[in-house]
Amino acid sequence: MAVSRARGQAGRPGAEAVRAEVAPAGRLRVARVRVGRRGPVAALAALLAPAALLAGCATDPVRIAPADTLARRKQVAEAWEGSEALHQWRSGYHPLDPQDWQPPGGFRSGEDKAAYLSGNFTLRAELPSAAPPATPVRWSGGGELTLRLMGAREAYEEFAMAPGQERPLTVTAVRFGAATTRTSRGPAEVPAWLFTVEGYDTPLTRLAIRPQELPTAPVAPKGTFDEGTAPLFAHTAAAPGATSFEVTAGHGACDAGVAVDVLEGAATVVLAGRILPREDVRPDAACPLVMLEQTVPVTLTRPLGDRLLLDATTGTPLQPRNTRR
Repeated sequence: MAVSRARGQAGRPGAEAVRAEVAPAGRLRVARVRVGRRGPVAALAALLAPAALLAGCATDPVRIAPADTLARRKQVAEAWEGSEALHQWRSGYHPLDPQDWQPPGGFRSGEDKAAYLSGNFTLRAELPSAAPPATPVRWSGGGELTLRLMGAREAYEEFAMAPGQERPLTVTAVRFGAATTRTSRGPAEVPAWLFTVEGYDTPLTRLAIRPQELPTAPVAPKGTFDEGTAPLFAHTAAAPGATSFEVTAGHGACDAGVAVDVLEGAATVVLAGRILPREDVRPDAACPLVMLEQTVPVTLTRPLGDRLLLDATTGTPLQPRNTRR
């Protein structure tokens, strides 16, 4: 199976229009496995890909794309619009920004970047053992919420996943503070631990509050990705005023790519990944069992605002892309 990205445009439920174009082949690359983010078929294909490439014998049948994803997009939109799940999404604490450290000017060296990506840190500071003071999440538009705060060591272990290797990054100081981040109900000031890293002026920040559980989706998942649908992994929509952003999706070696169909509503934007079949591949052809990742541009008819981005296949919110890759 192979998937490509397309630019989609849609109007309100019932008055929808779609534009699609295949992204350049140069945007394709072998996907990184994100087990747990998507359904079993996507995970299985990604896990089996290395073995398939080495063995040269595992195959995946060519799939025919469905004629349209509109019915499923409408089903998801109608289930979420005005639902209790949407209320919980907008009233709870659900951060949208990935916790990623990007020092201004970049890393000093490739070794520093490799140490960060692998979680190779050493500690040359005392981690506070006392519990941090009770501090709520405060939203810029009003309202606050008090939740459990993680301690300094718990926060440190969030990113120092593989200490003890050669050429680590060194943490020289730790303090409790706050950071501003986007959430499902707007910008918020969130309690955070700030770690000073040797050689860098900007501290490595870790939010001291874990996200609340996502609300239960008011619509069941479609099932599998075997019916011409493509798995969607993440999006890059970073600002309420955005009218265009990118989505990453998965596809196989014998597909032409993925088209992303869009359905815009008052409170939601539903995205559906759709397989684009290749005309030069026979329906009975056997293809390598490998999943490729493709970046697809998406264009909206109006700014995203506080509308919720939903994956039509899973029926759940599509998460922002983590730049720590």
